[in-house]
Amino acid sequence: MQALAVLAPVPSLLELKHFHTYAPTRQHTPRMSSARVGELATRAAILEAAAGPKPGLVCRNSQGSHADMDYTTFVRSALALQGYFTQAHALGTATTALEPPTVFPRLRALGLKAEQDMFAATKGVNTHKGLIFSLGLFCAALGRLGSATSVQKLCHTAASFVQGITGTDMAALPCGPLAAKQAIPGFCPEKARHARPKAMRPLLENGLQRNLTPGEVIYIMYGMHGVRGEAEQGFPGVALACERLERHGAGVNMNRATVHTLLELLAHVEDSSLLWRGGGRGFALARAYAAATLAAGGQDTADGRHMLNRMGAAFVRRKLSPGGCADMLATGIFLHLLRRHGNC
Repeated sequence: MQALAVLAPVPSLLELKHFHTYAPTRQHTPRMSSARVGELATRAAILEAAAGPKPGLVCRNSQGSHADMDYTTFVRSALALQGYFTQAHALGTATTALEPPTVFPRLRALGLKAEQDMFAATKGVNTHKGLIFSLGLFCAALGRLGSATSVQKLCHTAASFVQGITGTDMAALPCGPLAAKQAIPGFCPEKARHARPKAMRPLLENGLQRNLTPGEVIYIMYGMHGVRGEAEQGFPGVALACERLERHGAGVNMNRATVHTLLELLAHVEDSSLLWRGGGRGFALARAYAAATLAAGGQDTADGRHMLNRMGAAFVRRKLSPGGCADMLATGIFLHLLRRHGNC
């Protein structure tokens, strides 16, 4: 752990505010080593956790809606995953001759081991399970493409590893409320529309005679494909995060850019973590708050900061946490760091 800490130190407040960009000459950019990619991926995860205020999410001085984790938990988790991100890049480099879908089972095996490392570091708390999937794909994609690629190519290549994953992983499940009504005794689409998915899980599991993950419950109740769908579509949320980070000045003030980009993601993308915790009402509330906070100026105005504080308090009361947006944000930060180093 001490060696990892040397490679990926916790960012200082000065670093968060002054991440200066530059435009290197791309034709002279050397291929980035797997170790360096692992370090940048870890740094991206820590930067996302450090930034704040982020409604419902952990940051330096708040646990958000989470009683079982704080900023140090996220730092320990990110450092524990550095080896996995390094391995994912090396895997992408070593398998360029293979068809992308044949590479994913190997990456998934590495990811399952990484989950064990995460849980060991956090004493059983799920901090980065979604990020293991998304950021692992991008590390592998960078390894496959080599140096001086582009955001568009990285998103496309990351998606190519997992084409068809939703159909494969969810083949035995009904998709959406109408299909669920036919397949599950006692399932009422109208009641389900106003219920929290977590409360509906026992009924769904009993009707299907199997255990269900939160993502599977969301798929059944809403027909939402979650992170699998985001991946198969070419990671539009991640591309949006990278673009908005730079539009909001990530090279000058990373903290401001991160908070404003989170609000943009909340206002525009689907987040299955929000649905899981808050149902349709919580999801709609989060979108409305994000749009209103952006319209008020976000962190740049007194009204915007007031709205951001109100939003954070409302999320905590309702135990809302936009974990899906957080994963897109961290992956977008990774792409931004690659651009700083001339590799994207």
